[in-house]
Amino acid sequence: MAIAKMKRLTIVSEPQNVESLLEHLQEVKETHITPFDALVEEDQNFFKEPHNLVEDRISDEMRLRELRDMITFLKDYVPPKNWRHHFKERPVYSLEQLEQTVKSLGIESLLFDLEKQRSELSRIQKDLQSLEEQELFLRQWQSLDLNPKIAKELSHFDVHYGTIPTEQQDHLKTALGEWDANYFIDDIFYSKDLIGYVIVTEKSLNKDLMPVLRQYQWSPLVYSYEEPPKVALEENLTKRETLVSKDLDIRQQLKTESQTLDTLLLAEEDLANRIERIKAQELVLQSNHVTVIEAWLEDIQVDDVRQSIEDSFETVAMAVFVSDAKPEEIEANEVPTKLTNHWLARPFESLTLQYGVPTYDSVDPTPYYTFFQILFFGLMSADVGYGLLLFIATFIAGRMTTLSESMKQSMKMFKFNAVGTMIIGLFFGSFFGYDLPFRVMSMSDNVIEIMIFSVAIGLVHMMVGYFLKARLALQEKDYSSFYLDAVQWMMMILGGALLAVNTLFNQPIIQTIGLVLLLGNIIGMFIANIIVTPNKLVGVGKGLFGLIDVAGLVGDIVSYTRLTALGVAGANIGMAFNLIVGLLPPVARFTVGILLFIVLHSLNIFITYLGAYVHSMRLQFVEFFGKFYESGGKRFTPLKPLEKHIHIRRDH
Repeated sequence: MAIAKMKRLTIVSEPQNVESLLEHLQEVKETHITPFDALVEEDQNFFKEPHNLVEDRISDEMRLRELRDMITFLKDYVPPKNWRHHFKERPVYSLEQLEQTVKSLGIESLLFDLEKQRSELSRIQKDLQSLEEQELFLRQWQSLDLNPKIAKELSHFDVHYGTIPTEQQDHLKTALGEWDANYFIDDIFYSKDLIGYVIVTEKSLNKDLMPVLRQYQWSPLVYSYEEPPKVALEENLTKRETLVSKDLDIRQQLKTESQTLDTLLLAEEDLANRIERIKAQELVLQSNHVTVIEAWLEDIQVDDVRQSIEDSFETVAMAVFVSDAKPEEIEANEVPTKLTNHWLARPFESLTLQYGVPTYDSVDPTPYYTFFQILFFGLMSADVGYGLLLFIATFIAGRMTTLSESMKQSMKMFKFNAVGTMIIGLFFGSFFGYDLPFRVMSMSDNVIEIMIFSVAIGLVHMMVGYFLKARLALQEKDYSSFYLDAVQWMMMILGGALLAVNTLFNQPIIQTIGLVLLLGNIIGMFIANIIVTPNKLVGVGKGLFGLIDVAGLVGDIVSYTRLTALGVAGANIGMAFNLIVGLLPPVARFTVGILLFIVLHSLNIFITYLGAYVHSMRLQFVEFFGKFYESGGKRFTPLKPLEKHIHIRRDH
């Protein structure tokens, strides 16, 4: 287990079979398509680039973006399905059935109608926004009983409509009061920022009035309506009512388009699958007479995949070859890495891949840290009640068949973490912060003992990491790395642990062994660096730098005390919350207190699990992976269908 052994699958057939072959391999879901590179120079002209594949892929990718955009639009209106839907089995299709079903559903017509509705909604919203702005304007001037445009038709008077900033009101009136002329002024509306005025003067005074008005930031009224403001306002409100009603009708119609949404989701599946096949076909070697498909697959899948190809294409002329990965391909990192672990470790593969993909000839750390991950998470959570809630939540979520496979594995990972939390919670006798009648240790009374236990677990964790480094170094026959990067640190840890234990027993023999292991390997670090380094002075320098790494080793060991810190903190916060609820009077305790209990412990659960998840990963990525793990491998990415909303089955 761990990293699967890979085989190369080579299929040689006629060009007209390439699409059906790739469709079959996509249904199989087990083959990683790779370019065929084993061509001598004189044969390269014999093969050609697949015709129009790039254009087809780009076109389909644009259509997929448009389709997903429309799905997002429709989801904003279609009510979400009820909880029962999440427990239903997904529909099952073969790729051919899916393609034929989508062709029969008239997707283009549906998209056209939906685009019309979306455009209409957009237009209505723009019109409503414009009408709202007009309404504000008309409400300000609605006290005018006549159309301001009529003022231009008067023979002997000029009527000026406009606004000034509110703070200029007194200044304007003072200036007009000092103006030696007859005029009439009245305010039409008053707001926080503006005041609307009508000013009437003789026509002969217009040229003298305008400089005064401009001095106080006068803004003339621009009126574009044919009716008086009050009448225009009524028409505005009528138009708004009509548009709002039309907008509501379209939205109500969109709410009934649940079946249309399901249809678009099917189309998304079909189009996404076709794009993946086109991408794979771009890697295929083709000529006018022959097609060569090359792929990697797990060795235990070879017989099944080969048999399925032969059964599906028994009347087609083709040849199928299987070969092992070549040493130069492994060295060049051309062989993809697929992680295969037992049922307990498989859910934790996602954590490994978050850090990086191991190379094909490396080691998969997942089975080695799975137990520690569960233990670390449990130590930092350490409450039976908290673990029970997480277990129930993940159990229910894991039963939802609509979850993707990766999400189901994530639910399993947290389910295992929940089990670890409950077991450690029983060890410490904690249930939602209350003390159980039985326990092995107490989070409040045995903090030092728990810290020692945490550090001891951390030492074992680090020793496993150094063991894996030693194994890889021996595999590569790098004996200097075997000692300098693995064995010497293991011996130092062992020596330091013996010295720590001997503080309890005070035995001279244990003291001597511990000192020999610790100091002897520090000296050995200098000797080994001097031996393996051509420049001996550089070797001495490496030895001195190694002393800094010794200090770093101490820091790594201290890092495991976070297991105690987070566990004790979460337990004491829970007990403090219980104390707060317990201080309430009996009536409040069983009314408001219950609600307060739920809210406070929900907050503690969130903080506890967030800390447990982040810090346990930190211990894996830094204190464990840092000892031996080098990522940079090529991830195994088989040609497979999307399966976001449905399941795809094999025809054979």
